[in-house]
Amino acid sequence: MISRIIFGLLFVAVIWYIFIRPEPVDVPPEDQVQLLALAREQLIASAAGGDLIPLEPDDTTVRTQRPGAAFVSLTIDGQLRGCMIDQFEPHEPLFVNVLHNMQLAVGADARFPSVTPEEVDDVRIKISIVHKIKEVEFESPDQLLQKLTPFEDGVILGVDGELAAYLPSVWKLFSDPEVFLEQLCVKNGWPADRWRTLPYPAARTFQVYEFEETG
Repeated sequence: MISRIIFGLLFVAVIWYIFIRPEPVDVPPEDQVQLLALAREQLIASAAGGDLIPLEPDDTTVRTQRPGAAFVSLTIDGQLRGCMIDQFEPHEPLFVNVLHNMQLAVGADARFPSVTPEEVDDVRIKISIVHKIKEVEFESPDQLLQKLTPFEDGVILGVDGELAAYLPSVWKLFSDPEVFLEQLCVKNGWPADRWRTLPYPAARTFQVYEFEETG
């Protein structure tokens, strides 16, 4: 009986490891270079009013063909110029998602006017691949605060079908968890205290694997 139980547990462990285990996010340097180069091509095309650049899977690495979801952030002289993600869950090849979100960052971030061709050379690109998304269950504002890990967790709040999200890097601006959540609400046009108001927003945390252009 004991041997059967041990065998069953080993079988489940093997199945989990091979088929279910979440794949760690690790983008080799050559893939980072390729994704950033593709993102810049899309930046140039989108700033000029163009569509998604033509690209075949054979032109990309196997790793970047796997499903992924990534923020694309644009800065000029260290100041944010656009940042967008269409969905948080992986739903299309990573390289396609990067191109789609570059299009959005260039022209669909309501906080900024569209990036112009004249600005393209000054723009620096950062790609933040989302992983380890977790639902946060809480029964009070204090409990929500206790479940956040500053400088590590990105946060998603959901109210009536609308989503607001901050990357983990935003903790550098708002290191106090209460201020962090207040600013996240304000960013989305909600009252600053919406995160602590009944009915409470749905909350999720996530982490990111980031790389960016240099120079």
